[in-house]
Amino acid sequence: MQNVERPQVTSSATQVASSRRRTAAAKFSCPVPNCNATFTRRFNLRGHLRAHAEQRPFVCAWAGCGKSFSRAHDCKRHETLHCSKAPYLVCDGCSKPFSRSDSLRRHCE
Repeated sequence: MQNVERPQVTSSATQVASSRRRTAAAKFSCPVPNCNATFTRRFNLRGHLRAHAEQRPFVCAWAGCGKSFSRAHDCKRHETLHCSKAPYLVCDGCSKPFSRSDSLRRHCE
């Protein structure tokens, strides 16, 4: 697995706020049976529930793509892939390109 390091563009204040959210007690639980997902923000629970309901209101604006997403930030991240020059990660086994390490990890499992 090749890994090209991405530059980190976060302030110390952003890092502190993010750390607090990760350690905060989850207040919002997914009501779907056997899911057990919990969230510290109601907003994130709403996006998660759209995924369960297979609602994908955010559609890629790139002509001919047609992919859709349950969360706006996932759609925006996807749209940037159309403009990038090269993927960040490549599978050693088959050379398939990936922009996210979690996608490559799932592919390799």
